[in-house]
Amino acid sequence: MSSSSHACNHGLEWAPSRALEFLKKFVEGFFGSIKTARMAKVFHGGFSYELVPNTAIRDFYNMNKVTSLESGDCYVCVFDAPQFQGQYRILGPGEKAEVDGCGSMVVSTQAIPVNVIRNNTHPPDGFWELSGPMYLFHFYPGYRYV
Repeated sequence: MSSSSHACNHGLEWAPSRALEFLKKFVEGFFGSIKTARMAKVFHGGFSYELVPNTAIRDFYNMNKVTSLESGDCYVCVFDAPQFQGQYRILGPGEKAEVDGCGSMVVSTQAIPVNVIRNNTHPPDGFWELSGPMYLFHFYPGYRYV
């Protein structure tokens, strides 16, 4: 066996193991990054999207009305009026509800302090506060191209 053919065989022995190692890391990373928690979901008739925990939507101007909600593993506080005002309803983890009037909402991983939100007209510190269309622009990939 010549020295050039021996060097060539040596390189081929390492190629499959590197490819398999890369594939193994990819598969572990892909399946390890999937969240097991169910996120809250908002329905506007036939259109729906998931809600990121610890966010607040202050209004749904220029959008179809909210028809129903699924809380997933979160707490969802739904207010009748924009800016977290009016009557409210709290959905606990695993609940689904039909909604007649939804002006704003807060989604949280923990119980929601409604009095603090209503008095300050904004969610507690650490929450993202957005309007409905701005929420979709940031968190729903298909909305950017509509």
